[in-house]
Amino acid sequence: MAKHFQRQGRRILGLDKQSWIKGFFGGNAGISIVVLFLICFFLMLEAFRFFPSHHEGLQVYRKSGQEYVGHLMEQADGYQEFVSFTNQAYFAEYDARYTKERGIKDSWDALLGEIEDEGEDLAEVLEDARDEEDEAAIAEAEGAYRTFLKDLTASVSRQSIDSFGRLEGHDDTWEKLLLAAQTYDPVEEETPDFVAEAIQVQKEGMHSFTEAKGEIAAAGTELKDLRSKLVAITAKIAEDAEAGQSARARKEALLAGATKMEGEDKAAALEEAEKIVIQDEFPFGERVQPLEEAKEAHRQAVAKMRTKLAVGIAKLPAQLESDKAAQLIAQIKNGQERFLDNVDRSLEKAQDWEFDKDVGFFESVAKFFFGRDWITNSSWTNVYGLLPLLTGSVVISCIALFFAVPLSIGAAIYVNRLATLREQNLIKPSIEMIQAIPSIVLGFFGIMVLGQHLQDWSQAAWVPEFLQIKDRLNAFNAGLLLALMAVPTIFTLCEDALNNVPRAYTEASLALGASKLQTVTRVIVPTAISGILAAVLLGLGRVIGETMVVLLVAGNRISMPDWGQGLGLMMQPTHTMTGIIAQEMPEVGEGTLHYRALFLVGLVLFSISLSINITAQRIIKRLGNV
Repeated sequence: MAKHFQRQGRRILGLDKQSWIKGFFGGNAGISIVVLFLICFFLMLEAFRFFPSHHEGLQVYRKSGQEYVGHLMEQADGYQEFVSFTNQAYFAEYDARYTKERGIKDSWDALLGEIEDEGEDLAEVLEDARDEEDEAAIAEAEGAYRTFLKDLTASVSRQSIDSFGRLEGHDDTWEKLLLAAQTYDPVEEETPDFVAEAIQVQKEGMHSFTEAKGEIAAAGTELKDLRSKLVAITAKIAEDAEAGQSARARKEALLAGATKMEGEDKAAALEEAEKIVIQDEFPFGERVQPLEEAKEAHRQAVAKMRTKLAVGIAKLPAQLESDKAAQLIAQIKNGQERFLDNVDRSLEKAQDWEFDKDVGFFESVAKFFFGRDWITNSSWTNVYGLLPLLTGSVVISCIALFFAVPLSIGAAIYVNRLATLREQNLIKPSIEMIQAIPSIVLGFFGIMVLGQHLQDWSQAAWVPEFLQIKDRLNAFNAGLLLALMAVPTIFTLCEDALNNVPRAYTEASLALGASKLQTVTRVIVPTAISGILAAVLLGLGRVIGETMVVLLVAGNRISMPDWGQGLGLMMQPTHTMTGIIAQEMPEVGEGTLHYRALFLVGLVLFSISLSINITAQRIIKRLGNV
């Protein structure tokens, strides 16, 4: 038998067949190690270049006053949400309380629009005839105009005039509108009595709400005006500072290049560099003086906004006919205190802003890893914060494991220990076949089928409101699809772990009188627990690294989850680390800060996946010692 393994046969280049085989597989392993090293090297090379550029950008952000104005913009944007919610509540209540009256007013306005657009020339002829007091011309013009109105009202589409169907079931009112349109005088421009009455009824009924809406809309006028003024100032400062940096870099590049040149080329480069005039240091202190002077005006604008906003919210009606309006007003009143607290904190930070206060390097690092916003292609400033992407990946992974782990482990135990041979031959290939489904197909299924069905099912009466799905593309949808993708991985590895349990353990348990189920739950599963845990971790690695499915069905909304929703946060759209790389990498320029930020996200993702796999491998080693 030993002779069979001895080296035999011809040698090629001094090596026998076994040496070539050994070299082939050893070379493959070496190539894998080299590739892994190169991936790590280039990831780290681009990722670590992010921090110096990011730190420099934050320095300019503070020195130019953009940091200060950013607090002011945050306050104004928060206030604008109250204005938006108030307007939505106003029109929801308007529709619920005065559907018919609003239908009359809007339909009359739409009819007038048609009349004025198509009868403008005839109206001018009639007006000229009346100015000239020519009875014959007046009679002819009026006759032509009445004929035009009759033809128009006969051909007009009710759907185009009453586009929201507010006059459905009010045919008599529609006929009155058409008759009023047929007798409309384009010179006098008088509003029919029943239309004026409908407008007056609405005006009186919505008076208190209109007054409250006006108070809220006017509360932040000064703050918004100040924001517009300061945004323009700081944008110009940042632009000039960036231009100065570019000029300095250009001059340094020309001087550096001139040292390698000779003759006329060197003289031309030096001459061009000499033409570039740069300041020794950009005068940030002088340029941000208007911002320092605006601090008091900012404080007063915030104080006025607080007072007027509180007055306006207090005037909002308590008795409402529209459920949507009631929900929006409740949201306004519940969020008032939280918003004002945020305004106070933001104002305090703004008042403490100093342009010459240095931004620490570790502060810039913390802003990336713990930042709550990821904003790119902004007209104001780009913000790179990892936290919403990391949170989105974690939430989706937890949802996926919640469904995949019990199904996978349960299926593995049943197939390995309880199923008949026929059931094994049916279940095992079926589960493993899931791995053959392309992720793009699963994503398409999630968009077209699963997402829509989940949204429809969530609207059932027995489903709590916080679990109702408003956007069919959300974390829950993505989590279910990733659970399906993770099942084959966890199932296969769990079955391997169960197969590695010594047969003697099973036989001893059965010999002692334990049932088959007791043997599985009390002996086999506890013995294989390390392998099962490794399978779960490898399944987690499979889930957290998936790209196409989450890019298609997770909703791609970059924001922190609303933790106050409890389990309802699963139904919110989100974004992931893999998704952001796939979505934005094709659009960014090589070497830009955005480009390096994506590489840094990739390095974080790579580190997480590598840590998961190392942990799983260590657990598998323990399994080998069972």
